[in-house]
This record gives sequence, C-alpha cells and structure tokens, in this order.
Amino acid sequence: MTRISVTSRLARPVVAVGSMSLTAYVFHIVGIQLLGIEELPGSPLHVLLGFIAAVMVFATLWSRYASRGPLEWLMAKATGIARHVR
Repeated sequence: MTRISVTSRLARPVVAVGSMSLTAYVFHIVGIQLLGIEELPGSPLHVLLGFIAAVMVFATLWSRYASRGPLEWLMAKATGIARHVR
C-alpha cells in the first residue's frame, strides 16, 4: 500500500466532516443542549473527544451514501428556488 493511499484512508473521516460542516455544528449544539452542559465553564476532555468521535463516525458512514450532509442537502433544496429568481 502506498503512502498516498494510507494518508487518504486516514483523512477520509476528516474530509467527510468537512463536507458536512453545517450538520456537524448543529449536531454539537443539539448535543450540548441535550446533555445539559451549556452551563459548564468548559467541557471535560472526554466529552469533547466523544463529540469528535461521534461526528466523525456519523459523517464517515453518511458519506458512503451521499455526497453532502443531511442539512447541507436540505439547505440546497430550500435555496434551490433562488436560481429561478431574477
């Protein structure tokens, strides 16, 4: 296996998250609200690592079936009508 293919495999989760950054941001905000940790001055490291791992796993799995994230897709559909407005 070449160095480039190893690097691209390792970068795949990061690229997947980058292709759905809006979804990742909203996921974090909703997670913070659901866990009730918005009042804390700073989240513990294990919470941060959990968020990172969860969004990377979700994004990697999602990117196998779609080229954009669910919220990115929804935003494209919602703003698609703007192409027809003059």
